[in-house]
Amino acid sequence: YCISRPQYKTSCGISSLVSCWNFLYSTLGAGSLPPISQEGALQILGFQPPFEEIKFGPFTGNATLMRWFRQINDNFRVRGCSYILYKPHGKHKTAGETAEGALLKLTQGLRDDTMAYIYHCQNHYFCPVGFEATPFKAAKAYRGTLPTNEMEHWILIGEPSRKHPAIHCKKWADIVTDLNTQNPEYLDIRHTERGIQCRKTKKVGGNLHCIMAFQRVNWQKLGPWALNLENLRHDLHHQGSERAQGGLAEAQDDREKTSGKHQALARLGRSNSTGTSNQKDVAWKCLSNTTEYRHRSSAESDLEEDTTDD
Repeated sequence: YCISRPQYKTSCGISSLVSCWNFLYSTLGAGSLPPISQEGALQILGFQPPFEEIKFGPFTGNATLMRWFRQINDNFRVRGCSYILYKPHGKHKTAGETAEGALLKLTQGLRDDTMAYIYHCQNHYFCPVGFEATPFKAAKAYRGTLPTNEMEHWILIGEPSRKHPAIHCKKWADIVTDLNTQNPEYLDIRHTERGIQCRKTKKVGGNLHCIMAFQRVNWQKLGPWALNLENLRHDLHHQGSERAQGGLAEAQDDREKTSGKHQALARLGRSNSTGTSNQKDVAWKCLSNTTEYRHRSSAESDLEEDTTDD
């Protein structure tokens, strides 16, 4: 019920994000708020109709979706965080994470109504919604929980495009192959029968494909990293007030401290929303206007792959 389908021609990213948000926060899923539509979300983000004329592909990247998640949360004053669950190659790779570890986290999260996921595959975004663990041996059917190495895992993925089945069922092993295949080679997970293919590009190495996690959170239930984040936001707010009253030397000192805190925030590796907005939030919200995004490209499109499939 939560998958936003059909999408606009190139809106798989925002359509998938709306699907996750509705599952986490709306009455369609595990939340209590009214559902939002693609159009409603786009207007919150600063886009204006006609939406079908917006070329989302060139500027919709992984970080873009996580930033939009925070912006929508701030609009509705709800809390959440987002992060990359598994990305073995390229920028923002999840160093140290194994395929086995990622599978464990994903299957646990798919049973948790505070978690939702987006899978960035070849020219497309869509949403893992469930899984099936099938024993390799027939005699193991109905035997209950088995070791992971005695089962084959399939991931059920909700599809926003009307040109494909509403739910895909893909082998985890094939997803791992997709995420581990580096440019110029790639695997199209929606067409695994085509095997490993090759892009026409001069760039070698890296892979934009990944699985992103989106979580509905309660600060009281989070660990120390969340408390540190809240403290940093509090410190930055007060330092801004002090700089307005202090001299030039004091302002310079505060800027250095603030810079260090921003670096600390970056090392947290998560995009967080606290249900409130400040002046800096307003500044980046102003970037979300239809005219700019009609012509803007994303730094994440550096592998000459745009999420333009419908």
